Amino acid sequence: MPGKMVVIFGASAVLWIMFAASQAFKIETSPEYRTLAQIGDSVSLTCSTTGCESPSFSWRTQIDSPLNGKVRNEGTKSILTMDPVRFENEHSYLCTATCGSGKEEKGIQVDIYSFPKDPEIHLSAPLQVGKPVTVKCLAPDVYPFDRLEMSLLKGDSLMKNQEFLEDMDKKSLETKSLEITFTPVIEDIGKVLVCRAKLHIDEINPKERETVKELQVYISPKNTAISVHPSTSLQEGDAVTMTCSSEGLPAPEILWSKKLDNGNLQLLSGNATLTLIAMRMEDSGIYVCEGINPVGRNRKEVELIVQDESQTNNGHLLTVHLVFAKISTLYFIYYLSFYHVL
Repeated sequence: MPGKMVVIFGASAVLWIMFAASQAFKIETSPEYRTLAQIGDSVSLTCSTTGCESPSFSWRTQIDSPLNGKVRNEGTKSILTMDPVRFENEHSYLCTATCGSGKEEKGIQVDIYSFPKDPEIHLSAPLQVGKPVTVKCLAPDVYPFDRLEMSLLKGDSLMKNQEFLEDMDKKSLETKSLEITFTPVIEDIGKVLVCRAKLHIDEINPKERETVKELQVYISPKNTAISVHPSTSLQEGDAVTMTCSSEGLPAPEILWSKKLDNGNLQLLSGNATLTLIAMRMEDSGIYVCEGINPVGRNRKEVELIVQDESQTNNGHLLTVHLVFAKISTLYFIYYLSFYHVL
């Protein structure tokens, strides 16, 4: 019987040793090994222990540089907070926990990056059919830019892709750009430009941002034409209607002006149709129609001549006299020919 009690006691001791081992002093960190922190944000590293009621903590970088953060101890855990994150926070941080004669350490790598904004799309000029334009895609305030990749697409078609594999002399925020020159065509109407930027700071899930810009394609005004009713030659008191048309995209705005003696234009109307009533001689002159849209203008001119009635009557009398004189001359030649005088 005593022998059996010894065996039972031995088994209990083994169980107790195993239980005590399971409650041994341990240290854990969160995040466990590595974290990504964006410049300007706040990040916290947590170091916690098990198996010890009152541990003591300390933090340091592996190269013994300043922590550039604040430490707060709460019982069995210690928290290192960096707010805001700066270039100086890119380190491997080591948490040390001590419990009696026991000591445990664990490190967390903090990698920093900057990728705060969507890329920007800039055009050198409005998009005009048939005229080359330069498109620039900008990724502002990027770090580290040697892991940046940028793409520019038109619709689903890749126009250009670039990786910035340059050596970085120092830690700094950089604005990188990708640009391409192309000539818009009428089929580009309704398509979009896509500027896409990827920062390969995380190999599994790269940071990605993009901007989409709908293409507004223009056609400069052309084929401007004027129709006049009833005529460009008028008498005082008459009325005249002039209609102007112009082709373009977007549809051109129509402006009517009269050319002054000094060459300047006097604006008359913003309608396609211009009607002038009770015309006077001083209304004679050159009238200008312009088709205007955001990328250009195209003009057409017409000259109106207004005469008073006396000039018109004198003209009619002169015409009658000339006709009568011509008939008389022909009759006289016929008379001479009939009597064989010629």
